[in-house]
Amino acid sequence: MAKVLFLASCVAAFNFGSKAPSKSSSAPTGVGAERPSAALPWTTTVLDGSYVGDKGFDPLGFSKYAPGAWWFGEEGDGSLKIFREAELIHGRIAQLACLGWIFPELYHFPGNAQTGVDAYAAVNPYEAVDRIPSLAWIQILAFMASLEIFRLNRLKNPDYIPGDLGLGQGEGRWNPFGFEYTEEEYYEKQLQELEHCRLAMLGIVGLAAKSSGTDIGVLAQLGESFSKPEYASTVGFYFPEGI
Repeated sequence: MAKVLFLASCVAAFNFGSKAPSKSSSAPTGVGAERPSAALPWTTTVLDGSYVGDKGFDPLGFSKYAPGAWWFGEEGDGSLKIFREAELIHGRIAQLACLGWIFPELYHFPGNAQTGVDAYAAVNPYEAVDRIPSLAWIQILAFMASLEIFRLNRLKNPDYIPGDLGLGQGEGRWNPFGFEYTEEEYYEKQLQELEHCRLAMLGIVGLAAKSSGTDIGVLAQLGESFSKPEYASTVGFYFPEGI
């Protein structure tokens, strides 16, 4: 279980169709003058709506700091690029983590004499972490590190677009699925991805909470939710037998 979860989380860094056709020659910053928030009308925000999925929701005011490009050693450019980068990467990881959380209940790799016959049989992620062999952990961590190094190297490009890893439609990009969207269609796809990212980040928290304190998987718990426990058959029976 843990191996599938970690590998899925790593692969989430790759996104097909990250780069949309530009709607404007000037890159949006995501921030502007202070205005009433569309999401929370009783508050104000500096979010200007230029980023896909911007609904003015910023109750803690993080957008006011606009760190921009400081992550690769340059002076911040006043944009929200680092925040959008973090949201996309965390959201993609969360989407595949949700899948990895339940997938081993449907299928998991068989063990062997070297790793242990039940090394990958635990369907509860908290138990699965303790069963993963040392060699498997080395593979997982090496794969994660290589993907993260690849991503961080791309951040050094001043023209880097948040979440763009050189995959998807566009000249000179790897596009194995043949994506070819118009600007309007691509904008809608970007919005869909963000909504799914945000839902998945909440979903993985719920899955983690549901799996704690038990030794069974989430799908098994869901099945038990529709069954009637044995003690329920005696509810309302107040008289001793024979009366």
